[in-house]
Amino acid sequence: MKPIKLTMQSFGSYGGKTVIDFTIPEQNLFLVTGDTGSGKSTIFDAIVFALYGETSSGTNKKSGKELQSQFSEKDSFVELVFTEKHGNETRQYIVKREPKQTKVSARGRKSDVSEKVTLILPDGTAVSQKEANAKLSEIVVLTKSQFMQVSMIAQGEFMEFLRASSNEKKKILRKLFNTEIFERIVEELKNRRKLVSEQIKLIQNICRTEAAHIVIPENYENACFMNGLKQSFLTDEISASKLESLTENLKILCSDMEKRKVSAEKEYNKALENSVEKRDSLKDARSLLKMFEEMERAEKGLA
Repeated sequence: MKPIKLTMQSFGSYGGKTVIDFTIPEQNLFLVTGDTGSGKSTIFDAIVFALYGETSSGTNKKSGKELQSQFSEKDSFVELVFTEKHGNETRQYIVKREPKQTKVSARGRKSDVSEKVTLILPDGTAVSQKEANAKLSEIVVLTKSQFMQVSMIAQGEFMEFLRASSNEKKKILRKLFNTEIFERIVEELKNRRKLVSEQIKLIQNICRTEAAHIVIPENYENACFMNGLKQSFLTDEISASKLESLTENLKILCSDMEKRKVSAEKEYNKALENSVEKRDSLKDARSLLKMFEEMERAEKGLA
């Protein structure tokens, strides 16, 4: 937020209408100076009051009637013209705020009126009084407390920012430099990491369950090593190197089992062929035996 012009009337120690144009000084840095009680703090009070409806001090808060000048019977108000940067674009806003005050009518009657606020947007649109404060908070981004800690530190209250906790400073600086998007990126990455970690745990449990079903043949030459690796896989933490080692050794075991399977199939086929031959021989032998028995009975009958 960059102040352009400040107008005060019947506000604090300023009885008449006072206009301060911050664009007149040619240098970027200038000093507000004056004797004690000359109204230096009132200028800062007016800026903060225009934006937030409160004075700049966090400890010496003043109500609307206390802000009304006692040296003038004119209506009390503060009007601030300021600019805000939105990317490469600079936008100008006008906010006018009237504190709660006592007004005197033309007939001399006094009446209390509530605080009023008017906000004019860069396109000339006027924001309703109900929405003005919320819109100002959206434009300035910082809360009044944060604004007072980084942009307009009241006299004697600078140490409040220095003594603020790290988390509080992070919040202020994050809003000030508009780095909240990076915090959202970090949170998103944390959530994704958590999701992936849960998926990894699920996969590890599935791997352990499947590993428990592995049966190592007793006559396998590396049976002792494989059983130890399997037990470590089931009880200890699963690492990528351990999973790779188990996988490679299982490939070797599967290759060995495949060779055994081929050899066993050959033996089975050979045994099957022998079985067929033996079965045919047995069948022929039974037929021959039956014929011998019939011949023996015939010889007995012939005798």
